Amino acid sequence: MTMNSNRTSDDLLQLLTELEKPEIQESLKSLLHYLPNIQKSVEVVEDVLDFGKSVFQDEQALNKYEHLASTYNMNLETIEAGIVLIEKLPKLVKMLEQVENLIDFTTAVLQDKQTTEYAAASMKGYIDPIIQKGNKGMKLWQEVQQQVSSNTQPVKIMSIIKWMKDPTVQKVLQYVQATLEVLNNKKK
Repeated sequence: MTMNSNRTSDDLLQLLTELEKPEIQESLKSLLHYLPNIQKSVEVVEDVLDFGKSVFQDEQALNKYEHLASTYNMNLETIEAGIVLIEKLPKLVKMLEQVENLIDFTTAVLQDKQTTEYAAASMKGYIDPIIQKGNKGMKLWQEVQQQVSSNTQPVKIMSIIKWMKDPTVQKVLQYVQATLEVLNNKKK
């Protein structure tokens, strides 16, 4: 027992020697200063651990988490697809930035009155001739309908023979004949 008691007194003496050093005393003061914060942190960790333990002991909560996890299709294929998606994110981000720039440009153009007026004037130059031709076609069609409804005489064979000599009818018949020849050649 003396040997054990000697050892304890040597340890105590060594400890007292260490405690007499000024840097050790400063460290201990600083540690004592932070001790309330350390205690609070330990209490928070204990609370989290207690919460975790109670969740793991609550069968109803465990069943909910298990059901939630089982409803997701988490297999190897899904995980691989997620990894591929993550790898492609830089390209997707670049594409989205380009789309965003395009949207910003389009919005700026549409909000600029001068640009929209210029575009409308340019489009009008192309659209007006088409509208005019359409209006002419509609007027011609209306005239033809009026002529048909007002003419109650039957068409005679002699009238058809006279039409055949008309240059306009001849031109239409030439188009019909050329169309039939082209269609027959395409069949071969």
